[in-house]
Amino acid sequence: MTLDSQYIIFQRMAKLSEVQPQSIDCCKNSCITYTEKYIYLESCPYCGEAWRNQHGKPRQQFTYLPLIPQLQGYFQSTKMIKALSYRAAYDLAKHDISDVFDANHYQQLLCHHVMVDGERLPH
Repeated sequence: MTLDSQYIIFQRMAKLSEVQPQSIDCCKNSCITYTEKYIYLESCPYCGEAWRNQHGKPRQQFTYLPLIPQLQGYFQSTKMIKALSYRAAYDLAKHDISDVFDANHYQQLLCHHVMVDGERLPH
């Protein structure tokens, strides 16, 4: 079996999902991406490899599908909204444990607020 190239796979995924892949320049050895504090470097601070080739093109790129459009797509699907609403709509079983939400430990956790760095959150 022959697999299509990464480029072709990403293009098909983009067409089907309507989420466009993004490319970020990175070190040839994948040490860093040339973003934020590394944007002005000419070579990798870890392995010393040059960012660009003799033609000024990046030697390596990392391609990914952005998360935000994927999440937006989830909430446009009534099937996914129903699946994500499972816990909120769950009816607590009185005697049997048929789901993690029926367990004693989970029920006790519902009575406690979340604490992060000493700050009590409203949930």
